[in-house]
Amino acid sequence: MTGRAALLVFAVALAACQGDKSVKVDFSDTPRNYFSTDYGEAYLRWTRHDFVLREVEKALEVWATYKSWDFREAYVEHYVAIYSLSDADKSTLRNAQRDAVSKAYEFHVTAQSANYKWNDLDKKSSPWRVTLLDALGRELQSEPIKIEKLPEGYEREFFPSKTPFSKTYSVRFVAPAGSDFTGIKSGALTLRFASPLGRVEVSWRS
Repeated sequence: MTGRAALLVFAVALAACQGDKSVKVDFSDTPRNYFSTDYGEAYLRWTRHDFVLREVEKALEVWATYKSWDFREAYVEHYVAIYSLSDADKSTLRNAQRDAVSKAYEFHVTAQSANYKWNDLDKKSSPWRVTLLDALGRELQSEPIKIEKLPEGYEREFFPSKTPFSKTYSVRFVAPAGSDFTGIKSGALTLRFASPLGRVEVSWRS
């Protein structure tokens, strides 16, 4: 792990200890003039951490990054700088990120458990039910959850909560036509992981 990545991991842990649930975010699509060096701050702002205990063991510990437009803008700048993309490739990447955020609520989730069998969010047989709630308590069920197999160097640079014992998941929610789910317009999102083993909830509020 690079010194910068290690420092960011420490900052994530420190932010979690200081109560990241109180961190205010901006859900709007207001243009920002981000630089590559702003990515670490954006990552911390949009990442939440919590865990639930089963007796004395961690049944599930999660770091969830909501891939908002604000987060994606910072991500684009950092990705472009890391990989030295051309202006044309940057435009393509930015348009792809804009398209993705318009279609779904997407979360990068790093999870680990004291018992590896409990960390099975992607399986149909998993006891975990993963849902997204707005500020009014309206709820969406996740689409089938997928395990992400990402290059180690990439993940440690862009999502440094990764550990040797964790799994990485892509968790997406799409509101069906006619749904009363108001999402970010309600001013808050809560990602919930619930099972007989316990419950973990992480939130973003404007």
